[in-house]
Amino acid sequence: MDNIDINKAKKDFISFEDHIITSLQDTEYQKEFLNATIEEFLEDGDYDLFFQSLELVIKARESVSEFAKKAGVTRAALYEMFKGERVPRLDTVGKILKQLGFKLNVA
Repeated sequence: MDNIDINKAKKDFISFEDHIITSLQDTEYQKEFLNATIEEFLEDGDYDLFFQSLELVIKARESVSEFAKKAGVTRAALYEMFKGERVPRLDTVGKILKQLGFKLNVA
């Protein structure tokens, strides 16, 4: 049986979040990703996945702190939303989507 070099394995390992963030570099993929989580929310009523998806899209673009400043939302409010500790008002979601260059449509 071969010995596994744990340090080498850790170095070669990429976290799921890092993989998703790399995939989310594409703006079209970001839209598809967010739309899929909105559709899931509409089916099951669980908005946490949508807010976690927003977090990943934001992190794929820039730091949460920088984004919060640009969007006019506090960093703390964003993290509370991402963790499911706070349900944002619709205007807050609108600010976030607008800063990302997206809009919310009813279809």
